[in-house]
Amino acid sequence: MGNWEQVKENQSWYEAGTYDVAVIGAGHAGCEAAFACAHLGLSTVLFTLHLDQLANLPCNPSIGGTAKGQLVREIDALGGVMGEMADLSAIQTRMLNRSKGPAVFSPRAQMDRAAYSRRMKERIENEENISLIQGEVVELFWEEGEKRKVLTGVRTRSGACYHVKAAVVCSGTYMESRTIRGEVIVESGPDGLSRSVGLSRSMAEAGIIMQRFKTGTPVRVNSRTVDTSVMEIQPGEPDMPPFSFENEMEGKMPPKEQIPCYAVWTTEETRKVISENMDRSPLYSGVIEGIGPRYCPSIEDKFMRFPDKSRHQIFVEPMGEETRELYLQGFSTSLPEDVQVQMVHSLPGLEKAHIQRAAYAIEYDCIDPTTADLSLESTFVSGLFTAGQINGSSGYEEAAAQGLMAGINAAMKVLGREPVILDRSQAYIGVLIDDLVTKGTQEPYRMMTSRAEYRIFLRQDNADARLTEIGHDIGLISEERYAAFTAKRKAIEEEKNRLRSTHLPPSEKLHAILEKCGSTPTQSGISLSELIKRPEIHYRDLEPVDEKRPKLSDDVVFAVEVDIKYEGYLALEEERIRKFSNLEKKKLSPDIPYDQISGLRLEARSKLMQRKPMSLGQASRISGVSPADIAVLLVYLEAKKREEKETDNGHGQE
Repeated sequence: MGNWEQVKENQSWYEAGTYDVAVIGAGHAGCEAAFACAHLGLSTVLFTLHLDQLANLPCNPSIGGTAKGQLVREIDALGGVMGEMADLSAIQTRMLNRSKGPAVFSPRAQMDRAAYSRRMKERIENEENISLIQGEVVELFWEEGEKRKVLTGVRTRSGACYHVKAAVVCSGTYMESRTIRGEVIVESGPDGLSRSVGLSRSMAEAGIIMQRFKTGTPVRVNSRTVDTSVMEIQPGEPDMPPFSFENEMEGKMPPKEQIPCYAVWTTEETRKVISENMDRSPLYSGVIEGIGPRYCPSIEDKFMRFPDKSRHQIFVEPMGEETRELYLQGFSTSLPEDVQVQMVHSLPGLEKAHIQRAAYAIEYDCIDPTTADLSLESTFVSGLFTAGQINGSSGYEEAAAQGLMAGINAAMKVLGREPVILDRSQAYIGVLIDDLVTKGTQEPYRMMTSRAEYRIFLRQDNADARLTEIGHDIGLISEERYAAFTAKRKAIEEEKNRLRSTHLPPSEKLHAILEKCGSTPTQSGISLSELIKRPEIHYRDLEPVDEKRPKLSDDVVFAVEVDIKYEGYLALEEERIRKFSNLEKKKLSPDIPYDQISGLRLEARSKLMQRKPMSLGQASRISGVSPADIAVLLVYLEAKKREEKETDNGHGQE
């Protein structure tokens, strides 16, 4: 641990400045955290190991996808920047899960990797309250507080020491990292960049529990040496709405000219090459110590874990408009480089492919996220926040979402305001953070729609309706944008009311429309809303018989139709959310003496004392805390409430 007395004693250290907040790491989490603090008026210093790699996309150069697209829309609704940057840098857009219900519609866009990073750097450099510095933070400064340590500053490897009131650590996969290709192990960060050394040790000295995780990235090949004519083409969809709600309200759609992606399948030759070289796999030889992601395994792991599958699909995706690099999604590996060449050449259309970047696995240090609270502040060091892969998550979108919330709450800490906490019924962001902090993770955590209990309500299209009000209250949504949002909300409600109150008599025109849509003709009057509730009928279908229809934007029409079609399901969901909220509203003090509450099981006492949940709802989701333990806590809370009431009445009589 460093302290300010040491700064004066050490000739190579010096006081470099004072800031409200330090953000350590300028990946997707760090950029969102820095913008949040800066936009709330705080002086913010943003440290990065590499000035030319801000918001880097070292793995798949895409933003969004299943559940991840919902996160990006939520980030935007709260006032974050990822959605806006993604819209500017997209080279292909698609809406995933269109064949399923709107609850799981997920926007995804292929990025121009270099353009995304360049635009983010330009945006940060133009932000008045952000000081961007290339420097490696190696040590935290703190003082001993009454209940926990209190952060006071940070030190870089060059000896520069900064006074700060709060810090957000967003170290990504750089902390004590090493890359692995077969027998070749290199101490480096992703893409051969330098790694972070020392900060992990400093955090451990503060009492924070560390973990070791692993992830990986596939090979990159030169498109000039690839035959895409034998592959399945996957064109973009120009009708996908933008990620940014502001762009959507202004009618800005993705470019019509989009770069296609392609799909191929592994072959029997692929399986043969992998099986003959498994003895050289660091994943199975014990060389790799970190725990890898279950839902994004390497190609050799896929063949080993799913022997019944004879082949696996690989997606061939562009890296940008001004590069020949193609990314082989689903083909990550840590096998030796010579084996990778054989594996790639076993794929249709890639028989002569030239590999520009070989695949690798990367191990890195991260924390046990249960050592943070729901605001993402450390339970060991006051003023220290963590976000992104340091919390055990994987993915750019998960990182950005945490970075935004950690930045907001670091700012709230400095400003003396209450933390902003989203619960599981409000946002995928709430599910993400609650899962990490409450349950912990033993492997890189990936957001999925199945993790959200209320996904019918937590749709990508209504993220603005759910969260813009909160973003405005925080101070991240401008008055102009808020006015546009309220106008959109009013238009949706007015149109739903009009559709409910507009009744159509039977007519030949209506009869023809219903027959064309495969719907049963009606013999009596019926409202427009009742017609739209039919699965086979859509809002646009009824235009010929809806003469007083106002001219509405696509986003308003979509919201109106979904709200009407799923009215019954949404009512049930809202009832479930009300019941959930009852537990969330029962707050738990961090000073509750769980070890003295009779009736709690020993495991529950231990877990509750360690985690110090903020509500009864959060307590119910801790592994090892049973429904019976929650019932005991309810009785305890009611008894305390009666006791406090009696005490108050006694004072009143005196």
